[in-house]
Amino acid sequence: MQNKLVRLEDIAHKAGVSITTVSHVINKTRYVKQETRELVLRTLEEMNYDIKKPKARPSVSKFIGVVVADITEDYYISIVKAIETYASEQSFSILLCDSEDDVEKEKRNIRNILDRDIGGLIISPINSEKYPKEIREAEIPVVFVDRKYEKHDKVFVGINNFESGYFGTGYLASKGCSTIAFIGYPETVYTAHQRAIGYRDCLSERLPDCQPRVLKLNYRQEDSNKLIREFVESVRPDGVICATSDICYQLIGSLDEMGISIPEQIKIVTYDDNKWLDYLKFPVSVITQPTSEIGYTAIDILVRMILHPEERKKIATDVFLETGFIDRL
Repeated sequence: MQNKLVRLEDIAHKAGVSITTVSHVINKTRYVKQETRELVLRTLEEMNYDIKKPKARPSVSKFIGVVVADITEDYYISIVKAIETYASEQSFSILLCDSEDDVEKEKRNIRNILDRDIGGLIISPINSEKYPKEIREAEIPVVFVDRKYEKHDKVFVGINNFESGYFGTGYLASKGCSTIAFIGYPETVYTAHQRAIGYRDCLSERLPDCQPRVLKLNYRQEDSNKLIREFVESVRPDGVICATSDICYQLIGSLDEMGISIPEQIKIVTYDDNKWLDYLKFPVSVITQPTSEIGYTAIDILVRMILHPEERKKIATDVFLETGFIDRL
């Protein structure tokens, strides 16, 4: 008999391999060397994971709704790709909606998706403080990815944003920074808010004499450059944590205009090692997120709940995947 809701993450952790490797072994989608393949298969057997694709019940829809906050971000592109790949391997198709970080558009997307015949929903909500009634009372399984609502009874898959913000702050302190600032978004953006809390907590412990300096940018606003310049001129930080790689891009542009050198005058830690970082002539350290594995884990959990209604979560469940770190300073 199969264990209750054994996840790809559980298999990967026990075997000491990545979630994507487990997926490739199960679905035979890419070559995996024999030794690793045998290890994964033994682990699957030990954990009673049935690698045969379960047949959907006649009443189960073969469509899955996916609503993301902003598909133009490399982060979401990677997650959606993983979701689509795994869903296809399980004979599901996805219906993708991009909310473009617009709350009203997100509301329409949620209604339009839920009005369709879908088996489940994956969503990265824009505003963590407003839990829509439509999702709260949805009769299909729902998984939150990257972002979540503050109070919910669903499954969330992402990283521990608080811990990553705490770590990044401690790292800058260890590099000799004494005036560390944080640039993020409003508190309604779950990830940025949690990272800012981690930043504040670490400052209070590591640098109690350093007052928190936080700049909250409006998402996609043209005044970001002006706000960043004014913030830097006022605070004069020697270390900055950027809540996203897009904020980091804007910060670097502003510092260049101001004639401030990196890392001599300001050291930077950002999230996600985007390709454009390879072309910089100065070092920026990065907190990396396992985007593909987040996507694979989210869709794996959702599909298994679709096919096994008895396994659907009735209480909030957080699945945190480990972050990495690229130290370039």
